[in-house]
Amino acid sequence: MHTLAKVRYRHMARSAGIRLTGTHTLVVEYAWEYYRERRVGPLYTNISRNTGVDRKTLETIFPNGLVSIYTWAGIPILTTSSGCKPMAVIEVENPREVYLDHNATTPLLPEVADALVEFYQDQRTFGNPSSSYGLASVAYDLIHRARKRVAHCLAVSPAEIYFTGSGTEANNLAIKGIAARHPKCHIVSTQVEHSSVLETLEFLETQGHEVTRLPVSSEGTLDPAQVADAIRDDTVLVSVMAANNEIGTIYPIQAIGEICREKCVPFHVDAIQALGKLPLEPKKWGISLMSMSAHKIGAPKGTGAIFVDQDIEIQPLVHGGGQEHGMRAGTENVAGIMAMGLAARQSRKGMSAATEHYRVLSSYFLDRLAEVVPDAVVNGTLDQRLPHNISVGFPGIDSGSMLLSFDQIGVYVSAGSACSAGDDSISHVLEAIGAKRHYGTVRFSFGPETTTADLDYLFTHLPKVLDQLAEVDEPKRSIA
Repeated sequence: MHTLAKVRYRHMARSAGIRLTGTHTLVVEYAWEYYRERRVGPLYTNISRNTGVDRKTLETIFPNGLVSIYTWAGIPILTTSSGCKPMAVIEVENPREVYLDHNATTPLLPEVADALVEFYQDQRTFGNPSSSYGLASVAYDLIHRARKRVAHCLAVSPAEIYFTGSGTEANNLAIKGIAARHPKCHIVSTQVEHSSVLETLEFLETQGHEVTRLPVSSEGTLDPAQVADAIRDDTVLVSVMAANNEIGTIYPIQAIGEICREKCVPFHVDAIQALGKLPLEPKKWGISLMSMSAHKIGAPKGTGAIFVDQDIEIQPLVHGGGQEHGMRAGTENVAGIMAMGLAARQSRKGMSAATEHYRVLSSYFLDRLAEVVPDAVVNGTLDQRLPHNISVGFPGIDSGSMLLSFDQIGVYVSAGSACSAGDDSISHVLEAIGAKRHYGTVRFSFGPETTTADLDYLFTHLPKVLDQLAEVDEPKRSIA
């Protein structure tokens, strides 16, 4: 099931007071897939035959039997007196779509879309960039140009840029690539890194490495002195993100880089949220490795990049054909790389104007928020944060219910981090800053096309959403 379906399913169960089991999930996932393929819900016989769960069990574990299964899976029911909607249902006279989740992913830039169309229509771009004939040189040149464009954004040499399949892969390559050169080592990071960093560190701990995860303040900020104090003689890497993907806090990577340079410890920065939003100069700031992602800056998903300082040696994750100068084997995604290079160039050129646009939107958003929901809280610091990101806690409201409610009226946001959406538990970032659990957190992140009219649409309907959700009683088993 996709993330929205998972959120709906879990909230339906919660509203019915049901503790979910693997059997619930098996049945609902089957019903969801069945409906997507046939546009009709499965009957008891279909479910039993394909899941092994008999009708008696189904009617026992789902409060209203087949009705609950359909409702939880999002299958329309024409007539039923039962049913639960753990979300606000609002009549909207002039509906519109408002995308406020640019931290999760971004639409293609028009220039990138045009370039991709031209790429796929050109009969000379399909060649393998590693082949030894003229046609291959077309693809090779496209990659080389993209490499130079990304390097230019960071003021580094093109030879220090390597393309990957994602930002997650770039983070894994940086951290595992350093650790692989040491039998056992010590790594310093923080409690609020992206899961692609935290889970990589957890894996390394199973291999005998030691990790120190630094706490952050209630605003999500980090004191560089904490990093300095945590570095030991056996520390081989410090990994701190440039800006947080959930609450937008910007970290003092320049100051941390100076500390790492003085102590001769490699410094990795996850800049996936920062590229195109903040100036980045890794070599000047003492940064050894920097991870990036294409789909955060208006290029397609499936491409990432990593800066590796020429003085740093890391172990590749993927071995094979020797592509990317032996750093990352596998035939390159030429179209994605070309698009990332172009998007990086466009983002760099338009950074100043975009920043001002986001500042205007953020100020407008915060003013409207104070008017409409004066007891809402903004997570993180307002001083050092990404200009397009606002994480808001709404008292007494479930964040998943808000996400579903907004989706009903065409407002697209994240309940925390999109990478782990669908999970009912509080995110590790909110837990690290001590966010109150009775506040439902929603992340709003703007893009170049976001307007004040979009925000007006949100705030016009927000009071109705909050009023309906506030009226929801405590979960009862009689509703499903």
